[in-house]
Amino acid sequence: MKDFWHQLSTPTVGLAPMDGVTDEPMRQIQTIIAKPEVMYTEFVSVEGFVKNSKTFRKTLFFQENERPLVVQLFGYTPEFFSETILQICEMNFDGIDLNMGCPAKNVLQKGGGGALIGNYKLSEKIIKKSLEAIKKSKKYLPLSVKTRVGKDKIITFDWISFLCQFPLSEITVHGRLLTKGNTGKVFWEEIGKAADISHNKGIVCLGNGGIKSIIEAKEKAKNFGLDGVLIGQAALGNPWLFKEGYLPTKEEILQTIIQHSQLVSDFYPPERFVTVRKHFSWYPKGFPNCTTLKVELLKCKNLNQVIETVKEFKKSFD
Repeated sequence: MKDFWHQLSTPTVGLAPMDGVTDEPMRQIQTIIAKPEVMYTEFVSVEGFVKNSKTFRKTLFFQENERPLVVQLFGYTPEFFSETILQICEMNFDGIDLNMGCPAKNVLQKGGGGALIGNYKLSEKIIKKSLEAIKKSKKYLPLSVKTRVGKDKIITFDWISFLCQFPLSEITVHGRLLTKGNTGKVFWEEIGKAADISHNKGIVCLGNGGIKSIIEAKEKAKNFGLDGVLIGQAALGNPWLFKEGYLPTKEEILQTIIQHSQLVSDFYPPERFVTVRKHFSWYPKGFPNCTTLKVELLKCKNLNQVIETVKEFKKSFD
């Protein structure tokens, strides 16, 4: 089945899904400044969605300029993947991704995310139920998986070979072991092995882990035979990353802080303005007194306070 994954230019460089980070305001900022070739929603719990889908209204909101956009699902109940996907397919996303690599303890404890690595029986049930739901919906969205090279030891060959038994469109492989979370060695040779296995089945394969720039992303894709790379942590507070070799000015960074705050203020109710604060810790870097700016921004409770804080900060440079 041909889909958007097989139509992307190579090497593809996309923005990795990050829970609590890649929400609608963040994706809009990223799209406006330097649009990646693919983006994802925040994580959606299938158990939570089946219990109360209305709580995910904001999580699942997107705009046309963000396409191609993939919704990422996590969980541990095959039937709930089916129920969730039947509804998700009506929302016109470009694809559905199964999270089989998240290292968060609260996800692992219930058997979801990275706990599925090597759990062939449960993973098979989840993938089959997901594929059945997509077929039943008649929307035929491409199904993909984001996973890792192993839990506490590398099992790339067995695990990726297992995943490639199913008609997936794409597999993203994070090169760190699950036990290492988002730190430690990234086994790019193993990601390369995963690409070889995937390509033999006509499945697109992207790598992930520790990439700091577009140049490095393209080098990794070339050196390890990948279709592309997803960048996560390096993009935090740096949407300009997707403009190869571009360095934003201090003025651009400050204006983006205000613009991001405006989008959050417009999108969320007042009590959720705090969701932008994590970004305040990431944006101000690379110029004098950035720590002072961070501290003041983290005190802000609304857009007007952000505007005033930035205005006062600018005075120190006049």
